[in-house]
Amino acid sequence: MSSHFLTDSHIGIIGLIAIILVWFIFFRKQKFNRHRHNRKKSRKILAKIRTFSFDGQRIAYLRKIDPFVFEELLLDAFEDNGFTVQRNKRYTGDGGIDGIVCKNNVRYLIQAKRYKGYVNMKDVEDFALLAQRLQCVGFFCHTGKTGAKSKETTEKHMSVKIVSGNSLIRLLLEAGKGTTI
Repeated sequence: MSSHFLTDSHIGIIGLIAIILVWFIFFRKQKFNRHRHNRKKSRKILAKIRTFSFDGQRIAYLRKIDPFVFEELLLDAFEDNGFTVQRNKRYTGDGGIDGIVCKNNVRYLIQAKRYKGYVNMKDVEDFALLAQRLQCVGFFCHTGKTGAKSKETTEKHMSVKIVSGNSLIRLLLEAGKGTTI
């Protein structure tokens, strides 16, 4: 009788563990690379929109970019304007917060939305309630049109400031110049 230290079932289990480990390492690397890739793209987009002559062209271009790249573009712009940036570990399932920025010991929540038409008032209302609940000010940054109802919501909830149109373009183009929002 010979005794084998490793049986077929042991080898199968070891193989399965090895496959899971390789998959996990690859998945984590992909996730990290995705953020780095999107930040790299955001820098290229910033350079591209600086070549446009009119703000309307810039907004139209921003409406077409990947939504995750738009998030990174905004967070990079806040960082360039002297804010400390806290990025999410993932893009989806973020609870309505696309990032957190801090300046002068004040925390601000960031919500990034690419709209072609009018802003969805429910999005503004939900973000305002979230900011109020977390006792923060929020920047609702978007590429659409801010309707009267959305403006009323931000006036009712002083915890949210809309960053769109000229203020959005100024945030992006004047990064590093100490632009205030």
